[in-house]
Amino acid sequence: MNQRVAAATEQAIEQFQQLAQQGEQLARLASRVGGIFAAGGQLLIAGQGATQPLAQLLAGQFTFRLGFDRPALPALALGSDPVLDALMVDDAHESRLVRHYRALNSEQHLLLVLATGRADAGLRQLLDEVADAGQPIALFAPDGTADPLYRDGIEACLKLGSSRLARNLELTMFAGHLLCELVEAELFGV
Repeated sequence: MNQRVAAATEQAIEQFQQLAQQGEQLARLASRVGGIFAAGGQLLIAGQGATQPLAQLLAGQFTFRLGFDRPALPALALGSDPVLDALMVDDAHESRLVRHYRALNSEQHLLLVLATGRADAGLRQLLDEVADAGQPIALFAPDGTADPLYRDGIEACLKLGSSRLARNLELTMFAGHLLCELVEAELFGV
């Protein structure tokens, strides 16, 4: 077997096992999201750079469906509006997410941030705004509470365990799918 394939596979197995050890925290997060949906609230998902497409994909799967036909769940990827992106001038790019958040004028939501392990001024600004509004925040991050975006008041922080971008993206997507499955089970008993 190719050494790189074997090493990457072993690393992935270890990281999935670390994620499995955080199953109770993920289940609590799913329960929280299910409660927010049941009360008429929304799930807002934010990412930057490589995690932005994952935020869009996860929001779409909550809104449409993951594994069975069900009612739409109100999830939205912040910063996914191409017109908003086109209107941003260079010096306003880091405020793109917070401006989209403000435009929603949502009264009850949970913000899920998909981190890459790097400091990001736009995500930091969004986290500050959401925390100031008293809304719950969850973070999927390679280094968990050691992530540069971690702050006091974050309700759930999953440590994905990889500093390699490709592994981080895979684990983020897996954790997001699992969150969606758990929320579906909570709301629809499937």
